[in-house]
Amino acid sequence: MRSVWLTEALKADRGAAATPLDGDLKVDVAIVGGGYTGLWTAIELKSRDPSLDVAVIERDVCGAGGSGANAGFALPMWLQLPTLERMSDTARALHIGRASIQAIDDIRTVSAEHGIDAQFSAANTLWGATCERQSGHWDRMMTLMEAFQVHSYKLLDRDQIREATGSDAPVAGVIDTASAMIHPGHLVRGLRRVALSKGVRVHENTAMTALGRTSPPTVTTPRGRVTARKVVLALYGWSLSIPELRSSAMVMFTDAAMTKPIPGKLEEIGFRNAPGLTDSRTFVESCRPTADGRVMWTKSGGWLPYGDRLDACYRRTFRSEDELRDVMAAYHPSLRDVAIEGAWCGPIDRTMNGLPIFGRLPTCRDIVFGYGYSGAGVAPSRVGSHILASLVQDLDDAWTRSPLVRPLDRSFPPEPLRWIGGQFVKAAIARKDRHDHEGRDVGPIARFWLRFKPASYKPS
Repeated sequence: MRSVWLTEALKADRGAAATPLDGDLKVDVAIVGGGYTGLWTAIELKSRDPSLDVAVIERDVCGAGGSGANAGFALPMWLQLPTLERMSDTARALHIGRASIQAIDDIRTVSAEHGIDAQFSAANTLWGATCERQSGHWDRMMTLMEAFQVHSYKLLDRDQIREATGSDAPVAGVIDTASAMIHPGHLVRGLRRVALSKGVRVHENTAMTALGRTSPPTVTTPRGRVTARKVVLALYGWSLSIPELRSSAMVMFTDAAMTKPIPGKLEEIGFRNAPGLTDSRTFVESCRPTADGRVMWTKSGGWLPYGDRLDACYRRTFRSEDELRDVMAAYHPSLRDVAIEGAWCGPIDRTMNGLPIFGRLPTCRDIVFGYGYSGAGVAPSRVGSHILASLVQDLDDAWTRSPLVRPLDRSFPPEPLRWIGGQFVKAAIARKDRHDHEGRDVGPIARFWLRFKPASYKPS
């Protein structure tokens, strides 16, 4: 199932064909995964040391995973500062926050320098609440941000949100003035072109069938084996296929849809050049305008895969078209029956504290990994590329001493307990979201299961 974003980008892609691997290959660095993390890391490594021989192995086409299916919100990591500070110290927390701001600038700069039609928009993102019970989560956060000397968040009341977005749904919110919106498909395919231009070998339609935890490590594919001094696992949700990584994250799918171009209608309702919207539900809803006058929207809390069987969830969205239309109609009722260009779903890899995790595989120090973006990976994947590059180069620097480099844990149980328990947690979350909007409290059973829900990338 291809997103509308990726379908458009593939049609416009003018990069050289990247053929499957055919035969054995020896390189300095093998990167498994051709999404944002893998491609940014390849680019970063070649920028640091052009002599490195770097190969990217992608089982489908670059961007076929979460990188080409997300909502295109490039968000800084300021909201994670309190958690980062608790995990390390203020200086290291601020380093990550500033790096995420630089990551957004990098997207803008790289796109301009290499002719990537990322459709970079500084219209920002608005984090709102669609009921009073979910409002005010940001009050403590705003106080903390002031203590960190971060001034990029601005409170908006209902009237100000209506003026900015044309929507009556949010009752209050905060606009993130450091955020941006992009076309995720064009960005990931553009990064692929940049990587190729720097001499990175890119082999699409080349699945990893085995990972050799040897010295040096190896990556086996259907038609050849890659031997490398270092291997980078940039697998996003498919990190669950690696036994050592499975217990530190879980995956749940998010549904998404996009209308056909309706620029005139968006002008009429005040949403043509509006900021994107995300709400304060645990199962987050979002909607945003696109550069060509469409509306794209999402609803999390979709398929819950069993183990690492993510591919089985791609056949169709969890919600029907009517249910997806209802989500959009809650923000702009007049758009409920507009023509839909396409609907899709994508995996979200969540850690328990909502922060990505980077490190070395405990069974082989020459294999490094990064995953667990918890629904906000556009900017953090660029931050992660610095971390992964420093791990590959065996450096002791600010990146490898980052609080995001930490030991793997056992936050999530093995199957079948993970899937069974996940269904109870999922039902409790949906119930809590619904009851909040009805002004009611959930019962003791739902409260029990809510204790096990992973954190979001933003406080709620």
